[in-house]
Amino acid sequence: MSPRTVKVRIPPDNGYVPLFRTTVAGIAAREAFTLEEVDDLRMGVEEAAVLLLRRGGDDPITLEVSVTEHHLEANLSTPTDSGPEPVDETSFSWMILSALAHKVETHLEDGKARIILTKTRSTGALQ
Repeated sequence: MSPRTVKVRIPPDNGYVPLFRTTVAGIAAREAFTLEEVDDLRMGVEEAAVLLLRRGGDDPITLEVSVTEHHLEANLSTPTDSGPEPVDETSFSWMILSALAHKVETHLEDGKARIILTKTRSTGALQ
């Protein structure tokens, strides 16, 4: 099965982050992720969005949600000038993201800060 992708962009304003939470929760629920997995994704996307907002740019933040047969990937990004990786791997935020997703990646490339959360569907979920 090829991945299906939904893309949402919000202004750099904390008040719009619930749109990301609602989007990822709706997609995960539609794709038969468990309630716990949906909640993990919702909280993980919020944490990642807040981290990108703290980078202080005036550019929008983009969320791309891709779903395959076995997992959901939430890819959040925003343009940035430079600086450290979006998440310090020794920080409390990193611990939160790592607890909520099966895989967390951060990148700073091509003028964008990016946080990618991957959640694997539990084997008990319906297809």
